[in-house]
This record gives sequence, structure tokens and C-alpha cells, in this order.
Amino acid sequence: MLTWLLTLCRSRAIDHLRRRDEAEPHEHPEALAEAETDDNRDPQNLLLAVERHGVLHRAFEELAPVQRQLVALAFFRGLSHQEISDHLGMPLGTVKTHIRKALNALRAVLAPEQIAEPGP
Repeated sequence: MLTWLLTLCRSRAIDHLRRRDEAEPHEHPEALAEAETDDNRDPQNLLLAVERHGVLHRAFEELAPVQRQLVALAFFRGLSHQEISDHLGMPLGTVKTHIRKALNALRAVLAPEQIAEPGP
């Protein structure tokens, strides 16, 4: 009977912790929304965002198809190297090598753009 009661209490405590909202409420959420949208309305910030997106898209298009696929699986779907290896049936070392080469190629293309931009 004691074991059952302790298990029940433990389960209820875990359920309670999982339901708890970890986000801290802000006294004036409207102020946060206004501050966030002010930067998005600035035409210069919009132009810079569009330019960065274009540069990134072109750099991504320059990758080999296999590298594009592996980078997409790793970064956009959040898969680990091992999960990608299992999913595609490729050796783990091959997956790691392709992703490393893709990241180096992206750095080589994107690094000059970051140097040319003025800092905040």
C-alpha cells in the first residue's frame, strides 16, 4: 500500500512540474511587442535582412546536392549525425565529412559578407 501511495504522489508531482509554465510573465507585454516591431519596420533593417537572405540562399545553392540535403537534415530538421546516417543509410564518417565540407564552403562564401557589413 505504501509503495502504491508513493508512486501515485510521485506521478502527480511530475505531472504538476510538467504543467508549470516556465515563461515568466512581463508586467507590460504590449511594450515588448512594440519594441520588437519597431526594428522590423525600419526599412534599412528590412533591406539588410533581404540581402542576407539572398546571399545565404545563393551560398546554399552552390553546395553539392548531397551536402545541401545533409545540412538541411541537420539544421532544419534537427537530426544528429547518427540519425542522418541511419535515415539515409550512409556511413557516419561520410555524413560528418560532407557536413564539415558544406559548412566550410558556406563560411568561405559568407565570411567576406560579414566583414563588409558595418557592426552595430
